[in-house]
Amino acid sequence: MSWKIGIVVALLTALITALVTGPVADKLTGMHGVPNVEGRREFSIVFLFMPTAFVVGFLLGLLGTRLVGPTDWMHFWKALGVSVLLGQVALWGVAGLSLLALPRPPVVDGHRLALEMEVRVPRDRLPPEWASPGAVRMSLYAGHRDNHYLGLDPTRFRLEDDALVVPARTVLNSRAPFRSISFLLGAEVWVAHDLPLPATPVPDGIWSGPWPMRDARDARSKDHPSGATLRYRVVRDETVPWNEARPHPTGRSGPARPGSGR
Repeated sequence: MSWKIGIVVALLTALITALVTGPVADKLTGMHGVPNVEGRREFSIVFLFMPTAFVVGFLLGLLGTRLVGPTDWMHFWKALGVSVLLGQVALWGVAGLSLLALPRPPVVDGHRLALEMEVRVPRDRLPPEWASPGAVRMSLYAGHRDNHYLGLDPTRFRLEDDALVVPARTVLNSRAPFRSISFLLGAEVWVAHDLPLPATPVPDGIWSGPWPMRDARDARSKDHPSGATLRYRVVRDETVPWNEARPHPTGRSGPARPGSGR
C-alpha cells in the first residue's frame, strides 16, 4: 500500500464526510428539538459534529485504502470510492439509529391524536396573582423525550360554580405507557394527575372524570388531595398545528417531574 495515496484518500474522505455531516446533523438536531438559542446548535454542528466526522472519515479513509491496497495512482479512485462509501455508511448508520430514538406519535386511521383537558381549581385556592399573564402553566410528561408545556389561551379561562376552569389541548407526541399532567398556578398551586391512558388511546371524544388531582409538592403520598380536579378526552387531531406542543428548551416541563418532590 502506498502511504501517499492513503493520506490523500484519507483527507478527501474526511472532508467529504464532514461536509455531508453538516446538513445531516442540522436536520437531526432539529427533529430532536435541540434549541438554536444564540446559535448554539450551529456551534455544536461546526465545532463538535463536523470535526468528529472529519476524524472518523480520516480513519475510514486509511481503512479503505488498506482494504484496496493500492500500489500505484491508477488505484486511487477505487481506494477513494471504497473509503467514501465506508464514511457514508457510518454516517447514515448513526443517523438511522438517531431516528429510531425519536418518539413516535400515536396514529389511528391516519390521524394523529389530541388530548383535550379541563382543570378546575376551587376559588378559595386561587392565589392573588392567578389572573396575571403567565401565572397559569400546564405541562405533559411522557418520558424524557416527550416533556413539554401546553399552549394555553387565557381568553378561554372561565369562573363557574366558585371555581376557575382552565381548558387546554395538545397533540400526543409519543406512544408512552405513562403520561402525567402537571398544573401550576402562581407560586402556591402545583397539582398533578397521572393519566390512565394506553400507549395509543381510542379517540372516542368522551369526557372522563372529573378526577381528583394530587398535590405535587407532597412527595410522600401520591394520593394527597388538592381540591383541584381534571377531566379529559382523546379526539382525532384535525385542527391542532404540529408545533402547538412546544418542547421546553431544557427538556423539563415545569419545576420538576410531577410528584418527584424536587
